[in-house]
Amino acid sequence: MAKNTAFADKLQGFADRVKTEPVQLPVQKVTPVEPAASQKEEQQLNVWIPKDLMKRLKVKGVEADKSLKEMVTEALEQFL
Repeated sequence: MAKNTAFADKLQGFADRVKTEPVQLPVQKVTPVEPAASQKEEQQLNVWIPKDLMKRLKVKGVEADKSLKEMVTEALEQFL
């Protein structure tokens, strides 16, 4: 029973501290999120392309540090 008594003493000490110490709430800085400058409305496009073309497109994306979406959008804008 010594363990239970020690635990009860610790718990009582904690309860006393909670009752006597002032509550300290964390302070959090809130910054509003600004919307992107010129975000255009988008629509999804699904196409099937040859496997080797897709592989070349992915390699080019890694080399140019661009996403597939960026490269396809640029290509379509130049084409149209």
